[in-house]
Amino acid sequence: MSGHRSRRAPLSTGRELHICRNVASSLQRCVLLVLVLCLGCDQEGPPVTDEHVSISDETPILPGVPWFELPSDWFEQHPLVSPNAKLESHWMAMAEKLMPLHAGDGGGRAWLKSVRSIPLRELEWSHEPPANERAPRQKRPALAVGSRHQFEIIFEVGPEGIQDGGLLFLSAEAFWEWSEAQAARPTADGFTTARLLSNGAALLPLNVGAGFEVRGGDLLPGERIEFIYGAGETGARVDRYAERNAEILIAVDADGDGMRGWIDDAPRLDIIARSGSRLVAFGPAEIAPDQPFEISVSITDTLGNRAAWPNKVRESGSPDDSGAGAEFELVVLDHSTLGLQQSKTSFVPSASIGLPWLVQCHPSPGNGTLRLQMRGRGVLEGLVSDLPPIVVRESDARLVWGDLHGHTALSDGTGTPEDYLAYARDVARLDVIALTDHDHWGPRPLDDDPVAVSELFEIIDDAERSDRFVTLPGYEWTNWIHGHRHVLYFDEADDETASRKIFSALDPATDRPDELWSALRGRRALTFAHHSAGEPVAVNWAYAPDPELEPITEIASVHGQSESAYVKGAVRGGIPGYFVLDTLKQGYRFGFIGSGDSHDGHPGLAHIAAGQGGLAGIFTPKLDRANILSALRKRQTFATNGIRPWLEVSIDGSHMGQTIVAPEHQGSQLLRIRYEATAPLERIELVRSGRVATVLIPEEDGLSLTLEREIPSLAAGDFHYVRFVERGGGMAWSSPIYVDPR
Repeated sequence: MSGHRSRRAPLSTGRELHICRNVASSLQRCVLLVLVLCLGCDQEGPPVTDEHVSISDETPILPGVPWFELPSDWFEQHPLVSPNAKLESHWMAMAEKLMPLHAGDGGGRAWLKSVRSIPLRELEWSHEPPANERAPRQKRPALAVGSRHQFEIIFEVGPEGIQDGGLLFLSAEAFWEWSEAQAARPTADGFTTARLLSNGAALLPLNVGAGFEVRGGDLLPGERIEFIYGAGETGARVDRYAERNAEILIAVDADGDGMRGWIDDAPRLDIIARSGSRLVAFGPAEIAPDQPFEISVSITDTLGNRAAWPNKVRESGSPDDSGAGAEFELVVLDHSTLGLQQSKTSFVPSASIGLPWLVQCHPSPGNGTLRLQMRGRGVLEGLVSDLPPIVVRESDARLVWGDLHGHTALSDGTGTPEDYLAYARDVARLDVIALTDHDHWGPRPLDDDPVAVSELFEIIDDAERSDRFVTLPGYEWTNWIHGHRHVLYFDEADDETASRKIFSALDPATDRPDELWSALRGRRALTFAHHSAGEPVAVNWAYAPDPELEPITEIASVHGQSESAYVKGAVRGGIPGYFVLDTLKQGYRFGFIGSGDSHDGHPGLAHIAAGQGGLAGIFTPKLDRANILSALRKRQTFATNGIRPWLEVSIDGSHMGQTIVAPEHQGSQLLRIRYEATAPLERIELVRSGRVATVLIPEEDGLSLTLEREIPSLAAGDFHYVRFVERGGGMAWSSPIYVDPR
C-alpha cells in the first residue's frame, strides 16, 4: 500500500475552537462510529417520513469555517434527507477536501526508541537507528493485547521545518481501547509529554488531546523532539485486538493554520494475542454425497484473536510456538445422521501458530447431516469446538458462507488488509469475503487516492483461491445525509474491461443514492444498505432501491438487527418507519443478508467479541464471483446474526427470494421448512406481509427440523419469510418470497 494521504483539519475563528476542531475533526466521526456499536433498542412506529432541509441565509453553514460555502443548488439537490442526517459532519468533510496544505504539513519522520512495560521495570525493547540513516527501517516490538507500556518516540522535523506557532499532535489509533493520548492529566492513562532535544524554542501543551504548540522560534529541518506516550504511572494501554503494523499517529501543522497532515514514516508495532483459550473449527456448510472435505482448526483468545498455545505466552507477549504436546480428537455427535469413513480420529498438528490445521475427512455414504466436534488433547485439554452442521445432499446449488462488510486500519478498523483476508480464509473459514473500508473516513481516505485504491483491490484480488475462497473488492459509501451503503465489485482480476473505482459520498456527482446507482450502471457491481434504521444515520428510503443494483439488504450486524423495531436486539437509535420490514411494506423487494461489520480484524467471527454479528448464507452452483453475483441478484440468500445453521424455505416449490404468482383461487399453499440448527430452537415465526402470522414452538430439543404446513394462500403484493430463534440468542431469517398479481 502507498503511504498516508494527508488528513486535513478545518480552520476555526477562535484559538481554542481552532485547536479543538483541528484535533477532533478526524476523530469526532470515529467516536460516533464506536458509539453505535452499543446494542439494543425496542421501538415501533409510523410509516417512513423524510426530513426537509432548511437553513437561514444568515446562518453560517459551518461557524468554525466561515469561508465555506455550499454549491448554490445544494438544497435543491438534497430536498429530503434522513431524519437523523449529520449535516455538519457531511459539510465539514466537504470543507476538508477544499483545504490546501502547507508544504511542511505532514512532514518529518518518527520512530520508537524504546518501550517499557508498566509498572516500569526492565527495558523490554529498544531501537536507535544510525545517526546518518535518513529513513531508519522501522523495527517493531511485539506487545500483548491490552498490555500497558511507556513509549519513547523520536520525531525528526522534515525538510520544510515547522514555524513558530506551528502545531504537533500525537494520537494512538482511535479504536478498541488504546489509551487516548493526552497532555493535561499526568496521573491518567495516555499522559503524553514532549520536549525538544536542542536549545531554542519550547513546546507548550494544548488543552485538547496530545497537542503541542511551538513557541519561541522556528524548528529547523533535522531537529528532534522526544515524545513519551504513557509517561504517567499507568502508562498507555494498547489495542485489545491483535494486529500487525499498528501505528502511533503523528500530525504536523507546520504553519499553525489549523490544517495538518499525518506523517508517512510513523512509529509502528505489532500487537499479539494472549494465551489461546478457544478452539475454532469449521467444515463446509454443504457437500455432495461421498465428497471428501477438510476441517480447519485454529486457536484464538477470548476475543477471537488468533492465538498461541494455551499458557505459552511469555510476559513480554512473545508466543512460544513449539506446539509440543498438542493433539486434536474428532468426534461424531449423537445428533448426526451420518458418520465418517475414516478410522483415524486423532490428529497432531504440524504447526503451532500462524496457520490453520487442516483435517481431511470423508463422510459415510448417503444423504444426511454431519454433526462433529473437535476436542483438544494434551496442552489443549478442555478446549472444545462444535462444528456447524454439514449437510450432505445432491443439489444444483450448495450453501456457502459470506461476510460482505468489514474494515481494517485503512479506515476505522484494526489490522492490515492482508491479515483481514487471511483471517476470513484460515480462521473463520468463510467462502466469500468482502473488504469495505470507508470512502472518506479515517487516516487514509480512499476517495482521494486512486493509486491506493488500485493497490488495495490488487491485494484483494490476489487473496482469491479458485473454487475455495472468493474475495470481493468494495468500499462503504459513507453518506452522512442519506445513509451508509456498501459497494461490491465482481469483476475478475484479469478482466481487461474491469472498471472499479471509488464513487465518493462527498462528490456532488455521487452524493445521492440515485447518483451512485447511475455511476454503477453497467458495471458488475451491487450495493446494499447498512444499519438502515439506526445510528449514526438511517437510510433515506425516499430513494427507491435500484432493483438491479440493490437486490439485497443487510438485516443483522454488530450493530444489532435492522429487520423490525418489534424484534429483540434492534439497532441502537432505531427510527420507526426505517427498518427493513417497513420498506417491504412499501413494496421494496430484497434478499436478506447478515454482515459482521468487523472492525476488530475478525471477519466471520465478529460476534465473539461484540456478542452479535452477521453472516450471509448464499446458495450458489459454483464458488466464483460471477455465480455469487448471480445468486445475490436472485436473492438466493438468508441472514443470521453470526450463527451458521442450514435452512431452506419454500412455498409450493418456490424457494426463498423468488417471486411467485398469486393463486387463481383463494385456498391454501404448502410451506416447507428445513432447518439444521446450531442450538435447540426456541421458536419459529412465520412472517406474512409484516405480521407474525404463526409462532411454532418445537416440542423436542432436536437440532434438525423438517416441517410442512398448509398456509392461507398469498395475495398479490404479499411477502412471506421465516424467522428462526435459537436458544442462546442465535437468529436466522429466510429471504422473503414475494407475490405478483396474475
